[in-house]
Amino acid sequence: MTMRTQNPRQTSTHTLPPQKPVLPQVRYHPSIQVPADKTASTGRTWTRAATARPLQTRTNSEDVKGKRVPNRPDPDGKTRLGEETTPTGPVLSHKPGPADGPSAKTSLRVRTSQTSRGGTTSAQSQKGGNKTGPGVRPDPDGEQEPAHPRPQQLLLDSEVNLDQDLVDQVEVWTRGQRLNKHWFSWRKNRITASVAHGIAHCRFVNGKSQTPPQSYLDAVTGDRPRVQTRAMSWGIQMEAEAVRKYQELKSAVLGRPVSVQDCGLYIDPKRSWLAASPDGVVTDRRTGQRLLCLEVKCPFKHRHRRVEDACREDPAFCLQLQPGHPPGYQLKTTHSYFTQIQCQLAVTGLQQADLVVFTLQEMAVVPVSFQPELWQETVSKLELFYTNAVLPHIRLQLQNRAGPAARTEL
Repeated sequence: MTMRTQNPRQTSTHTLPPQKPVLPQVRYHPSIQVPADKTASTGRTWTRAATARPLQTRTNSEDVKGKRVPNRPDPDGKTRLGEETTPTGPVLSHKPGPADGPSAKTSLRVRTSQTSRGGTTSAQSQKGGNKTGPGVRPDPDGEQEPAHPRPQQLLLDSEVNLDQDLVDQVEVWTRGQRLNKHWFSWRKNRITASVAHGIAHCRFVNGKSQTPPQSYLDAVTGDRPRVQTRAMSWGIQMEAEAVRKYQELKSAVLGRPVSVQDCGLYIDPKRSWLAASPDGVVTDRRTGQRLLCLEVKCPFKHRHRRVEDACREDPAFCLQLQPGHPPGYQLKTTHSYFTQIQCQLAVTGLQQADLVVFTLQEMAVVPVSFQPELWQETVSKLELFYTNAVLPHIRLQLQNRAGPAARTEL
């Protein structure tokens, strides 16, 4: 030991045969290509193979070595719904082809950092039988793994239909709702159930004003700041307890166990601009069959009261009393909650919903049925607002972000 620590040279001379010094060989990950004459100069670059991730690519959205990916063009020239993908914003461009006539529409194309200068980001149109779906992400093992769908793959148009598989994927991917950033992304530029009542009753869609209300435009486009009031915080805090008690009560009433399934954003396949996020979907625990929608309200104002007292003392309360002993409750058809639940039923395809009104003194469960006639009247007004207010607003925003050099008529 003394010889090794005090005189290493002597140790190596007397105990080991002379050896030629061997320089350590630098080995790189197979994904790193280093020229043969510059191997020694790359010692400062380190790549950890365990954390290295392949470059993500988007199908239907970029050019590969000058070749266009099949099914990229937008045959209808619609404006794409989406989010900014680079700090420079979207780039507007339109190159009329031989088939373009005098009434040819201009398409909005978004250039991303992963797209070559000549490349564009686009989505498949649903018209003509094409399906809008997620891209494919390359798998490190060589297998193709489906990528999460992106909002910018869809088109900004009131007539676009979505494939049911995509709708189902988005619902699963956005579960958690307010705790999931993708939920906010997919809600953007869509009329959702929570604002449906206000939009359907605003002066603009009823022909009493030429100016759409800015507050509803901001709510649809996601331009208004996110706030959380005391009432909202109370509702979030008490929702889990209300759902637990409801699940026990509903199972006892039906005589079979039911579960309240967490859900994300449901998009209407026939109206891609319309969406809803119920608080849950009630399913049969044994068969998995979907039974009805669930919407939970925990009114902060009446948190210490019985629901019956709130009905009697507050004219603006959502419920009204029905005669009987004990008295029953009915959701007012003029209340915003009624429109919200009708939108949820229309988008999910269910026919029944339960509205749970929860206070610290009482929990009321009020059944609500889908009413097609009333909903048809409502959805026509929502579509009018989307077509005449939301779409022009979004297109103007995209033009302004693109800059004067890329302005084009939409």
